[in-house]
Amino acid sequence: MRTRLFILFTLLLLLINCESKHTKLQEEIRQRKEALIHKQDSVLKASQKEVEELDKEIQIVNRKYNQMKHEAQVAHDAGTATAEQLRAVTRMRMHRDSLKTQFDMLCAKIKYIRKRQSEMALWNEKNTSAKDTTAAGKR
Repeated sequence: MRTRLFILFTLLLLLINCESKHTKLQEEIRQRKEALIHKQDSVLKASQKEVEELDKEIQIVNRKYNQMKHEAQVAHDAGTATAEQLRAVTRMRMHRDSLKTQFDMLCAKIKYIRKRQSEMALWNEKNTSAKDTTAAGKR
């Protein structure tokens, strides 16, 4: 009799301990999801701000490049273009292309974050509805 009570008591303690660990695990998962959402939102906002600033810089550099290119072309047609002037145009074009590459990378980053956010929202919606149907089935 004592042995059975001891075994029963031990099993009860194990079940309580498992439920406690399960609850803690669920809480940790929820906290990590919230942290991920917060991180994605902050990175998205920072990236969007950086894209705006980069877009303005690209427009400025593009205007300068077009002006320098036009001046170099006029000088070249007149036969007065210098090697330094042509190098400056080339450097400006390289700078513009570099900025455009950064811009494209940031746009891809924003697109990826939005895609992950929508996937996470669908996953959460799916799991929430699955929990609701499971809970309704247990009643």
